[in-house]
Amino acid sequence: MMDSRLRPGLAALLLITALCAGIDLTAAAAQPSSPSTRQAAPVETATQGAPPLNQNAAETRRDFYKVLDQYPPALGRVLRLDPTLMTNQAYLASYPNVAAFLAQYTDVPRNPGFYLERYEATYTVSEPADPKRESLRMWRSALEFLAAFSVFCVVMFAVFSLIKYIVEYRRWHRISKVNAEVHNKILDRFGSNEELLAYVDSPAGRRFLEVTPIALNAAPARSIGAPFGRILLSVQIGIILLALAVGLLLISGRAIEEVQPVLVSLSVLGFCLGVGSIASAGASYVLSRKLGLLADAPVPRPEHIG
Repeated sequence: MMDSRLRPGLAALLLITALCAGIDLTAAAAQPSSPSTRQAAPVETATQGAPPLNQNAAETRRDFYKVLDQYPPALGRVLRLDPTLMTNQAYLASYPNVAAFLAQYTDVPRNPGFYLERYEATYTVSEPADPKRESLRMWRSALEFLAAFSVFCVVMFAVFSLIKYIVEYRRWHRISKVNAEVHNKILDRFGSNEELLAYVDSPAGRRFLEVTPIALNAAPARSIGAPFGRILLSVQIGIILLALAVGLLLISGRAIEEVQPVLVSLSVLGFCLGVGSIASAGASYVLSRKLGLLADAPVPRPEHIG
């Protein structure tokens, strides 16, 4: 009897407990869908991903460089060339760290010139250096320098020769003018033709009248010394050219294949010029000796017939 009376109360207690639990579950399910909860979640996320307020642009650029250093340098150049790629999510999908940084710092895509300052504005592909091409360039520069130096020497020789000629001409003109004035003053002192003829016939008068702007007593020494000077100069030039030809021939054996024909050609040219210069010196010596232009050369005597 006791159990039958407690059984309805126990059932009522269990029903009340179940109803209370149902009300709590319904309230918990309805709470996430409330407007206030939906608005609070994005605000909290945005607050966590926002950049620090005390960070300046230079620090942001330095952090951006650290992110770009994780990828090849070409990425920074490409972004510098086309800044619109920093807002292209399809392109940034391959670079997640860059995409996350740009999403956090939205000012970077607006100022690519500042935040990508260290990257070049033009993207050029640098080819590896070719030793053969570099060697050709070096030999070309050397030959161009030798050609320019030769032209410079020729021009300077012509200029100095012209200056020497002008100086000698001025000197000759000045001496000629002085001698003419002296002759005129001396001739004016004679009162008659007999006195003038007597002075001219005297040894002093003949020596005086033979005086010219170019001293005659220096002419024989110059005519005798000149062949020796020219002969020695030709021999010296010939020896130098022969030595240069031998040097070029030795260098051609160690040069690259494209330069060897040029060096061999220059060597042959120098050898021919050296031999020609020495041969011309020998011919000058023989002719000068036969013509009696040398100091120790015997003067040819006329042969007597019969």
